[in-house]
Amino acid sequence: MTGPFPSGHNGGPPLDEDEGPPVPRYCKYCRHWSPPSDVEVQAYEWFRLGLSRRRVKRPSGTCDRVLMQPDKPLAFAATVDTFGCLNFSAKPPPPVQRGRGFVTVYEGDRIVWQGHEEDVPEEYR
Repeated sequence: MTGPFPSGHNGGPPLDEDEGPPVPRYCKYCRHWSPPSDVEVQAYEWFRLGLSRRRVKRPSGTCDRVLMQPDKPLAFAATVDTFGCLNFSAKPPPPVQRGRGFVTVYEGDRIVWQGHEEDVPEEYR
């Protein structure tokens, strides 16, 4: 192939291998947002599912860096998880945890060892 694209390229945009799927620009994905307590979230879910008759408002978290318009000062606000502002900054991805899987080692039909993955004795690795 003689052209501006390397062999095998279909002429589409370049692929960014470093980036994962796009993160919605909601407060719950922002590093500045503090979520509501688990008790508030659970009470709201029970009300929403009809398991509780006590009316509960939708839980809101807090953010001290809300920016509603460009060139305006940052403000403190109570925001729900699906709110978005102009000062969004994505949270870093959580570290990948390896191990803690439960392992059973058999010899024939007999169990010879059971436990967590990182505790497997060397003779069974």
